[in-house]
Amino acid sequence: MKHLHKIGMIAVVGGMLATVSCSDFSDYNTVPVSSEPSADKTLWENISANPNLSDFAAVLQRVGYDEILSSAHTYTVWAPVNGSFNTDSLRNISDAKVEKEFVRNLIADFAHKESDTNDTTIYMLNEKLLKFGNKNTSALTFDAQRVLANMDNASIFNYPSVNGLLYTVANPATFRYNGYEIISELKSEASKFFSYVQRYERVTLDEENSVKGEIKDGMQHYDDSVMITSNYLTEILLRAKLDNEDSLYTALIPNDEAWDKAYNTISKYYNYIPTIAYQDLSSNDVGNNKGSGTTQNPIMNPTTGSVSTSLDAAPADAKIQETEAYWTDSITRRWITNNLIFSENNRRYNSKLTSGVTFTATDTIYSTRGNYLTHPQNVVDATDRIIDLSNGHARVLNDYPFLPEDTYAEVIKTRIVARCVTSSGSGFTNKGAINVPGSMWQPEDNITTLYYVRADVPDNSSYAPELDFYLEDVLSCTYDIYAVIVPACLDMDYPADYYPEGTYKPYSLRFDINYTDANNKPVAGRFDGETIQTVAADIKRVKAFECGLEKVDTVKLGRMTFPICYSGTSAKPNIKVMHTSSSFLSSTKKKYEQRLRVANIILKPVNENEENANKE
Repeated sequence: MKHLHKIGMIAVVGGMLATVSCSDFSDYNTVPVSSEPSADKTLWENISANPNLSDFAAVLQRVGYDEILSSAHTYTVWAPVNGSFNTDSLRNISDAKVEKEFVRNLIADFAHKESDTNDTTIYMLNEKLLKFGNKNTSALTFDAQRVLANMDNASIFNYPSVNGLLYTVANPATFRYNGYEIISELKSEASKFFSYVQRYERVTLDEENSVKGEIKDGMQHYDDSVMITSNYLTEILLRAKLDNEDSLYTALIPNDEAWDKAYNTISKYYNYIPTIAYQDLSSNDVGNNKGSGTTQNPIMNPTTGSVSTSLDAAPADAKIQETEAYWTDSITRRWITNNLIFSENNRRYNSKLTSGVTFTATDTIYSTRGNYLTHPQNVVDATDRIIDLSNGHARVLNDYPFLPEDTYAEVIKTRIVARCVTSSGSGFTNKGAINVPGSMWQPEDNITTLYYVRADVPDNSSYAPELDFYLEDVLSCTYDIYAVIVPACLDMDYPADYYPEGTYKPYSLRFDINYTDANNKPVAGRFDGETIQTVAADIKRVKAFECGLEKVDTVKLGRMTFPICYSGTSAKPNIKVMHTSSSFLSSTKKKYEQRLRVANIILKPVNENEENANKE
């Protein structure tokens, strides 16, 4: 994001062009020889002498462009006639804004002729790209505004001057902000988004392109300073060069109302505590089937194998120094902004953002962060207004349009075994893909290929194996939790007749969980299909899950709310998959399948509105 904050630097650009093609540069930097009355006067003299340009001349004088347009440098000016713009509105804004958004939007380096062969895109002094169109016709336009004929010679449109070309236009070219500029322009209504983006902005001196002056008191001074503005958030994190006039983006700008709604919703999912206790599954004290066995169905002491992790300190310059609150704040803001930019050049996914075609329920849009967002009609519904930019469009939002599962609260799936407890000398095997017939599974998203993990025990073993899974990046929200259990008859290691039809056996399983409460107290519980039970008397009454007889079973273990967030930390809750029986004698083997086969443990966040509706 390089801003050349110096008009004189255009001469440097021109010099660079000259080294590439001297003839092309000369064509643009040389004013055509002309016998027109204006040809022996400067651009400023021709503007100030034209009674139809008196309003424009006054604006030029206000910001010092009477001197610039009297210099030897070659320019082209598209001057708006009196009455075509509101002089009172210009008086109410700063000189810097008038210069950038009005004056420099009407002036370009070099002599741009109306008789050039092709329509051209002009690089204006404010770095905007505007179209000089309908050339070689009587309908000449600049930025779609009509160019007026020379008053002294109706066969031409320009007024040749000693230092460039002057055109008069029926209306001034429209100034359009680019994707980066619009963020500052909207800061009164989107102040929280603006403040967040501005925190990542850096302005540095471009020493290579700046003109060095004297050294005073040991410090290098510059006669012409070129400053480079960069922004780590937009350029690196969001992967968008929003100030690039050659790019096309749709930028979503949440107003303060939308920001607050998003912040209040997302921050609940990232409730941290300073120190988080969790169960270390590599501890020798964990497992060994301690969560199953006996008719009382005991549950492991929740503090067994307990370790803890502390959150890192907040950065010294962070406004929030309470560590856990800093984590909540910083992650929440990142999620609000993470998917706000879309490339309009991506026609496969993002074309409907600008075409006006109605989105369908199956449409997806694709952010510059590389994320797919479903239900894009939500973006349209949350749009307060659309602003045309010089490099795309901005949508001012009055609500946060993205679904939790697409962004800040994704579905969690794992089949990575943290610990497998089996008989001595055996363990578990990660199994490859199996194609599951539709009659044996009703999967989501039409997935028919399944991977799974199997706890292995010898045929003659009487051991009841156990599979333990860490749950990565769990948030402080409510989840519906499932286990995907694969029947023995689909085991890819056995021939088709190994489990003859009629001899299939189900699993009889318990599912225990270990997590931490808001007071950093370890909690052990058992799923009962609806929720979890944590009181010993209630745990004893939890019925076994009989499943996986002759089809893949996606078993709902229950719904539970995690009081704290683990995401980004080394702490993790865990789920233990166990048999009801503590041992497999011949009578048990005849009734139940011994080798555990788990395809996935799934945590699906419950939508906040759905959760509230269920409570009612």
